[in-house]
Amino acid sequence: MVTSIATRSLGLTGFLPTEGRRLKFAVVGCGRISKNHLNAIRQHAGDIELVGVCDNRTDRLLKVAAEQEVEAFSSIAEMVASTSVDVIVLATPSGLHARQAIEAAHFGCHVITEKPMATRWEDGRRMVEEFDRAGVRLFVVKQNRRNPTLQLLKRAVDKRRFGRIYMAEVNVFWTRPQEYYDADAWRGTWEFDGGALMNQASHYVDLLDWIVGPVESVQAYIGTLARNIEVEDTGVVGIKWRS
Repeated sequence: MVTSIATRSLGLTGFLPTEGRRLKFAVVGCGRISKNHLNAIRQHAGDIELVGVCDNRTDRLLKVAAEQEVEAFSSIAEMVASTSVDVIVLATPSGLHARQAIEAAHFGCHVITEKPMATRWEDGRRMVEEFDRAGVRLFVVKQNRRNPTLQLLKRAVDKRRFGRIYMAEVNVFWTRPQEYYDADAWRGTWEFDGGALMNQASHYVDLLDWIVGPVESVQAYIGTLARNIEVEDTGVVGIKWRS
């Protein structure tokens, strides 16, 4: 059984039948964020291999496939049938994550999906149910949990170094210019994207939940103040923790 850093960090050791071979990865979505995943796969080339890329935009798909020297596919079903892939990485618009992840699970594939996991609560619940039923694993990209400073903070909180915590506060001053939203029609829409809280600030909501959670209740105000988009570009969230 492969016991490399790649499989250990994914939690796949002892789970996938990978004796004597590398894990087979494929990336769905060849846009902006896919480069991070492709670079990561390349860095772990001794343990995992890229066997295919998939996108519905032919120009972008063929460019990435040529760069990576792998096969290009226009559908997940075609890719699974041709590659015997173990793990599918979803780097697609947020509103597609639930449908594509469940499709991959039905094919018996493990999935790493970009955040957010889903844009609707009920879709997220359905993803968990379907993956449990299929006996495969679902990973959501929240890379900031691996930040060394935050790992240190988490250990300190778990050891009650700070005593009882009465309040935790995070300010997220990220910005996305109008050009960012105009680059793709799906960005800034309710159906496929979500707003500042769903995308940029979701990392920090997750960190708060991880460090001082779990959540009991939530209140929020949102507004679209400076961008020509459907969703919010600004938000304020108040969370009551069970503690």
